[in-house]
Amino acid sequence: MITGIQQIHVQVDNIERAIDFYKNALGLKLTMSFPDQNMAFFDCNGTRLYLGKNPEYESKAFIYYQSDNLDNDFQQLKSKQVTIIKEPMIIHKTMEIESWLCAFKDSEGNILHMIQDKPL
Repeated sequence: MITGIQQIHVQVDNIERAIDFYKNALGLKLTMSFPDQNMAFFDCNGTRLYLGKNPEYESKAFIYYQSDNLDNDFQQLKSKQVTIIKEPMIIHKTMEIESWLCAFKDSEGNILHMIQDKPL
């Protein structure tokens, strides 16, 4: 039975550049890195994010990060010259919430998303 996400792998081309982006642009906590093995691990509120350069893997990942203040987080991304794909927009609405999303690229060209469910 699936109970959550333990780890997400994101394929990168340049481990040092990726570490810098995820640490400094996104503000994630670097828990361990092995640059000589092209590996780095971050904590994302209990989910482990594994950055790695592995030519055997062809796939990249779409990651949807949860935000508690999408407007502020979006402005932070813009201030750090992160490439924006989609500005914050409503993607779903119920009687109780609006789900907002923005999309951007990381240092390796992966498309990432940030989502916030805002109570009405």
